[in-house]
Amino acid sequence: MKRVITSLFFILFLYCYPLVGQDTEQSYLNAASEAETLQDTLAISRAWYKLGRYYDQNELLEKSNLAMQKALFWAQLSEKNNAIAAVSNYMAANYSMLGKVDSAYKYYHIALSAVQKEGDSLKMAVILMNMSDDFATNAQFVQAVDYALSAIRIKEQAGDSSNLAFFYQKVGEIYKQSGEFDNWERYVLKAYQLRECVDCADVKALAAIYNDLGGLAEKKQQYQLALQYYDTLTVIGKENEYPNAVGTALINMAQIYKLQGEVDRALKTAQEAIQYRIDSPYKNIVTNNMLADLYLLKGSADEALVFAEQNLKIPEIAYYPEERMHTQKLLYKIAKAQKDFEKALYWHEAFELLSDSLRNKEVRSQILEMELAYETEKKEQRIALLTVENQLKNQRIKIGLVLLAVLLVIILLIIYILMNRKKQAELKENNLKQQVLRAQMNPHFIFNVLGSIQNFVMNNEKNAAVSYLSQFASLTRATLNHSDGDSISLADEIEMLKNYIELEKMRKGNSFDFDLVIDENLEADIIQIPPMLVQPFIENAIKHGFVGIDYPGLLKVAIADQGDVIEFLIVDNGVGLGQKTAKSKTHVSRAMDIFNKRRRLIQQKYKKEFKFEMSNLKDHDPNLSGMKIVIHIPVLNDN
Repeated sequence: MKRVITSLFFILFLYCYPLVGQDTEQSYLNAASEAETLQDTLAISRAWYKLGRYYDQNELLEKSNLAMQKALFWAQLSEKNNAIAAVSNYMAANYSMLGKVDSAYKYYHIALSAVQKEGDSLKMAVILMNMSDDFATNAQFVQAVDYALSAIRIKEQAGDSSNLAFFYQKVGEIYKQSGEFDNWERYVLKAYQLRECVDCADVKALAAIYNDLGGLAEKKQQYQLALQYYDTLTVIGKENEYPNAVGTALINMAQIYKLQGEVDRALKTAQEAIQYRIDSPYKNIVTNNMLADLYLLKGSADEALVFAEQNLKIPEIAYYPEERMHTQKLLYKIAKAQKDFEKALYWHEAFELLSDSLRNKEVRSQILEMELAYETEKKEQRIALLTVENQLKNQRIKIGLVLLAVLLVIILLIIYILMNRKKQAELKENNLKQQVLRAQMNPHFIFNVLGSIQNFVMNNEKNAAVSYLSQFASLTRATLNHSDGDSISLADEIEMLKNYIELEKMRKGNSFDFDLVIDENLEADIIQIPPMLVQPFIENAIKHGFVGIDYPGLLKVAIADQGDVIEFLIVDNGVGLGQKTAKSKTHVSRAMDIFNKRRRLIQQKYKKEFKFEMSNLKDHDPNLSGMKIVIHIPVLNDN
């Protein structure tokens, strides 16, 4: 475990302590003596540091720590914080291996203090992650997660992506050890998202990520997916000359095959993993346990015993209690299969004793560390948080009520404005309708018609008087009936126009003629249009266009279907607009004003577009005279 803890950190400080010279105890002692003669405190520290590492590599941890303490003493005299941090971190790892947790944390904090003085937050993150590893090893998962998340927070705030995937994967690993499998998966996936980032994930981090992905799939019993992940791990290991990754993948694949009942295939795969054994006691212990388990399943108790006993010869098994329990359980099963019941009883009792010890250790850790310290603090924080949340909730309710009231007032105001606008629009529309009605049924027109009827009667022209009176009555009735309506059938509108033109023609002594052309395809009885939009322009043509001409007047009205609109074409051969009198121009202007206002109201109400064009024929042909008016009136049937 210590090798894993120190490896990442040691790389960061390697520049302070280059490994040169002969790798012997005496060479380092001589180097320390020479440095003392030169009074070079940093060189003295470096020599003792190398000697400490030498003792460690030869499994002399107590001697290693004595050498490291001297290295730390001289590093502190040199006031080189990088050196102090490197030595302290190594000593912390040594004490962790010896099970002296308090001493390990003491030296971790010395290392933290040193890097803080240097202002090197990134190295601080590495130390915190090492401390997190130690807490996790001792089943103090709350503290382990706290330190690990602090390490990640430092890297994220510093914007440092170097090996960030490794940090995420380590947090996930801690959650896995604590049984928090959802959080394990969450952090493994976070690490996986950084797999394409070269700086974020080195080969070892990438291998660990795919190993975890396989473990997650295995836990969900998604065995085929797990095998795919382990196959990828194998490729990573072979392509990057990383045998540990290949061996790990093969052992994990053997476990999947075993779960699927393919014992022979599992055994073959586990045997293949043996060639990838490296200087990793943990991996060797796991491999031996797997082989022993598989041989036992095959009924080869003697072969299983060989691999189980190999684990007993590995001193580091003491640091991996779960695998040690696995070995003891296997030895119990093997002895039972060999009918050596005395050994079976021995290994069963050893397994139970270690199992109880671990459980007691976990209970003590949870009660002392989590319940007394962490939970008390969290309860106080929760009480304070709930108080704040209640205050915020009450504030949000009050703000919500105020906003709701304001919104209600705004909605009511909008409704009032819209209703008022609608009422004003209706009043304006009604007013315009009355103006149209007055324009169409003005007193002069009525008196002139009545005068004409009187003349017919006085001249004893009874038939003409009756016809004239009938048309006038029909026009008056239609005008009154449709003056307040929104729409009129095209047939009724045409009938009104014909009556009006006939009345004017009779009144003027047939001084003009008219031609009404209607599109054969028009369904005039069905089509609905706005009423009385065309009559004012016909009136202008008759009353003012034909004034002062010495030739027969001609009025042509053509009505055609243009899809969504009905086209009215009004052409006269009168004097044209430019030569009309001031009175006639005023009348035209007033008619245009009423028409435009009605057009805008109808466009706004029905969202229909009007087209209106008025031009002198002389502008297009000097030999012609008169006016041409084109009106496109929208069809209202779909409204």
